[in-house]
Amino acid sequence: MELPNILVVDDSKEMLAYMEVVLKSAKANIITANSGMKALNLIKDKELALAIVDVQMPEMNGYTLALKINENRIGAIVPIIFLTAVYQDQVEILKGYQSGAVDYIFKPVNRGILISKINVFLELYNQKSSQPEDLMLLKEFEENLSKSRAELADSQFKFRSFIEHAPDGVFIMDRHGRYLEMNQAVNTITGYQKEELMQLTVKDLVTDRSKDNWETFSRKFLNTGTANTEISIRHKNGKIRWCTLDGVKLGDDQFLCFSKDITQHKAAADALMKSEEKYRTLLNASPEGIIIVDMKGLITDVSEIGMELYGCDKPDELIGKHILRFLPSDLYPKFREIFVKTLEEGLVQSAELKLNNKNKVAFIAEISTTLIQGKQGESIAFMIVIHDITHRKKLERQMMHNDRMSTLGEMATGIAHEINQPLNTLSILFDNMLLAASTQDSLPKSYLEKKTEKIYNNIFRIKNIIDHVRVFSRSQDDTIFSLFDLNESIRNAISMISEQFLNKLIQIDLKLDEALPYVYGNTYQFEQVILNLLINSKDALEELETKTKKQLEKKINIKSYIAHDVIVAEVSDNGIGIKSEDLEKIMLPFYTTKEEGKGTGLGLSITFGIIKEMNGEINFNSEHMKGTKVTIKLPVTRQ
Repeated sequence: MELPNILVVDDSKEMLAYMEVVLKSAKANIITANSGMKALNLIKDKELALAIVDVQMPEMNGYTLALKINENRIGAIVPIIFLTAVYQDQVEILKGYQSGAVDYIFKPVNRGILISKINVFLELYNQKSSQPEDLMLLKEFEENLSKSRAELADSQFKFRSFIEHAPDGVFIMDRHGRYLEMNQAVNTITGYQKEELMQLTVKDLVTDRSKDNWETFSRKFLNTGTANTEISIRHKNGKIRWCTLDGVKLGDDQFLCFSKDITQHKAAADALMKSEEKYRTLLNASPEGIIIVDMKGLITDVSEIGMELYGCDKPDELIGKHILRFLPSDLYPKFREIFVKTLEEGLVQSAELKLNNKNKVAFIAEISTTLIQGKQGESIAFMIVIHDITHRKKLERQMMHNDRMSTLGEMATGIAHEINQPLNTLSILFDNMLLAASTQDSLPKSYLEKKTEKIYNNIFRIKNIIDHVRVFSRSQDDTIFSLFDLNESIRNAISMISEQFLNKLIQIDLKLDEALPYVYGNTYQFEQVILNLLINSKDALEELETKTKKQLEKKINIKSYIAHDVIVAEVSDNGIGIKSEDLEKIMLPFYTTKEEGKGTGLGLSITFGIIKEMNGEINFNSEHMKGTKVTIKLPVTRQ
């Protein structure tokens, strides 16, 4: 007697080998194939008792193969058991039953269950071929078959229930888009009841905005058997809903579709897009260059002005690259210091740095950094605001030079006196030498040495005064910072006005700490600071004397010392002081409390700029009619 045929199809060689071993005990001829096409060729003109088919296979999946096995087959339909590696969702299982499945076996395969199920179908097949004398056995087989069908019906009922209560829409339509079957979720998505939808097509619900998407989806569906898209539909209440569509072909005129409501997701995506557009508009509308840097130092975004500052035509020239690539190497420590401080304090403002653009052209920038944090307070990025202040710095230097010249003009009388004093001494020395020469035949060597030394010292003093005024008065466009002696800078400033102040009966009391370390900056700029403060003190003393109409003991005290790792310079006087309402404004450019025509209003503004450039701070403590104390604090250099 010829053995019945069992077809086993799986794209896994290991699985086929396993099945052959398991089915050795079955009284059947085992036909194995690793693809759908090969299987169809092997079973051509063969009668099958059973087919065991893997669901997921390349080129042709199990559902399609199942349909083709029973397509145009004369005689009994071949029962099919599907093999699957995971539990399928209810829609997938329904597809299997509609493709001719009688059961599912899940991988890894239980050997006992597999043999038991195969024996049932072999017995059924053999029974169909048995003689009438085997009626008793046939009855037993029919009972088993009835039991299997009952189990199948129960299984189908369960899966139908699962589909009905699935959160996403599942429906079957014909080639014209008419609804044939649907679950409850489809009613929820559309707002229509089943009876109403049965009178409509999907196209009836699609909005004009999505007509093209629907037509493309339909064409692809009919041609390939699978398609997916996003469409907007009009809900029964008139509102627009967005949903996804995924479909597979079940037969010549039936298509299984899955739909998911993505209205909220779409609204969130639209809001995000609008937010992104708004962010981009604000970013590019800023008059300063803005660069966004992640926590690793990589540039993630840049404004149009930021690109201009660096001489870049496209964002790609900056984005994705490390921020340090666009800085001079000597600024690395400074920039890291700014980042660390930003992490600690959340904000760093107005740090001045000399940067280079792509073409190595230098520009002076004012940098402000802000820490960007996430919803949970975590640090996610830095925002760097770059303001090109090259032109402003040129103007400031010009204003500083003008103020310096104005100061020199005001001190001209005192400087002339400083020079006249050694000139008078020279004149006396020469007269004395001429007189001695006229009365004596020869002059002692010691006498000549003493007189010439005095002449040399006075000439040297004049030269020093002239040289210092010349250097002090020149433009500082090429200002170079270096280490300098703060006390020496104070003395040089006083040397240019001491005689003038002495003539006005103003005493200058110096208490300088000679053990001070050097400070970092420009000595001539610091001299300008001291001169501005001394001239302000002089004016304050004279104004108080004029208002009180009393002769005062006019004093200016200058101190220097170190405290808490900070170098301090103090200039105090017993002049008229500053009113409380003026105290907050005195640093503003062109603001002055002096009478009209006296002072430019730039002195203290320039003083503040110089001290700030030296990374220092300046504070004013003043009481009207009692005096003023100015305190300058500068960091101790580690160089």
